Amino acid sequence: MVEEAPRQTATATRAPQGDRPAVPVYRAPYDWPAIEESVRTLGAAIVPGIVQRSLVDDFNRELDAWLEANPRGTGSDTGSELYDKFLGRKTLRLHGVPGKIEASHPLITHPEIVASMRRLLAHWSNEILLSLAELIQIGPRESAQLIHRDTGSWWPRLPREEHPWNVTAMIALTPFTEETGATRVVPGSCRWPLGERPRFDQIGRAVMEPGDALFFRGDVLHGGGANKTQDQARRGLALSYCAGWLRPVDNNMLAVPPKKAAALGDELLALLGYVAHDATHVDGGLVGMYDNGDPLKALRSGALD
Repeated sequence: MVEEAPRQTATATRAPQGDRPAVPVYRAPYDWPAIEESVRTLGAAIVPGIVQRSLVDDFNRELDAWLEANPRGTGSDTGSELYDKFLGRKTLRLHGVPGKIEASHPLITHPEIVASMRRLLAHWSNEILLSLAELIQIGPRESAQLIHRDTGSWWPRLPREEHPWNVTAMIALTPFTEETGATRVVPGSCRWPLGERPRFDQIGRAVMEPGDALFFRGDVLHGGGANKTQDQARRGLALSYCAGWLRPVDNNMLAVPPKKAAALGDELLALLGYVAHDATHVDGGLVGMYDNGDPLKALRSGALD
């Protein structure tokens, strides 16, 4: 289970609860400095009730309708037997969510989530990008996912520093329980040597209700839990953000092409990649330009039609 961290404590070291370590929980009113210190030092924090239940309901309703119109089976067919096993034989995964589910937009641009991501990534970048918006629905009788680090998507030996390169907010869309496959996370593993593997008693569980979110840095060890139920799916939306100059895992500018993107707000478009990253204030340059200019201006002018 998880242990609630007192808001007055900026450090987040917690004694193990039972035979597992606690993942710190910070309830409203949110102490963001403490939450972000927990993410930086331990690698994770749970923020209950960060997303309004009405937004969760809107997302679930639209997703159900989309899946009814576009049936998807569980499991993946990447061409790699090992990677398909890693993704889960009984797990439904949906990428390109911003282009498929409009109700994802207020979640992706959620003011408190985005502001926290900006602060957590500010050491590396004055802009951030949405790296990934992935619907993960762990089906009944699914086995536990291999414990892993998300930073391996870029480079397994990406240097692990005090400040993270990317951070994810895993939003619970249905109850995350021990039985349905609550996300497993290893507090403190962002500081471990790459080859070190966790013991059972070092793996915590992110038990959450719909609207709660697990914030975790990409270099902390984590993985989906086993779904021990016969008829209950565990549904979550992983929103991963990265430094503005780092290539996102998903190509969101293909997921939301220019004709569709033109109707969206500037904040969402910037997170999707319709922005140039400007590092001139630290003697750097610009990346992500279009025709040597601002891609958002090009989109708004109709140059990308």
